[in-house]
Amino acid sequence: MYAKSFISRNAHGHLISALTAQKSPNGEYTCHLCRSVLVFHRSRARSRPWFEHSDTDLSEHARQHCPYVNVDDVEGATVTALRTFIPKALPLVQKADWHCRCCGNAYYGEKYCLTCQRGADSQVSAK
Repeated sequence: MYAKSFISRNAHGHLISALTAQKSPNGEYTCHLCRSVLVFHRSRARSRPWFEHSDTDLSEHARQHCPYVNVDDVEGATVTALRTFIPKALPLVQKADWHCRCCGNAYYGEKYCLTCQRGADSQVSAK
């Protein structure tokens, strides 16, 4: 099982939220980071709609570098521990200024370089 995503790209390449996708759930969706095919899950009584990666259409590059596929074990354990006290706790997304050592790209946001499609080679930029 992979991390839930609430945003994806539709068949036309436009970013789309899971709430918007629920209006036409039979669409084709891909990950906005690694471009792997996503499975759409409709909302249920206790959860919002979401997208999830599929084992069948996952490239080797996505297996190694997509943050939705490679969820940090520490983050998962922290969220699970928090949910014992706060049932609806959501994971904290670290946004910062990053510098990718692989391609030299400087970017802001989550630790995932869109240029070389990796996150492992990025480090927080010193200001």
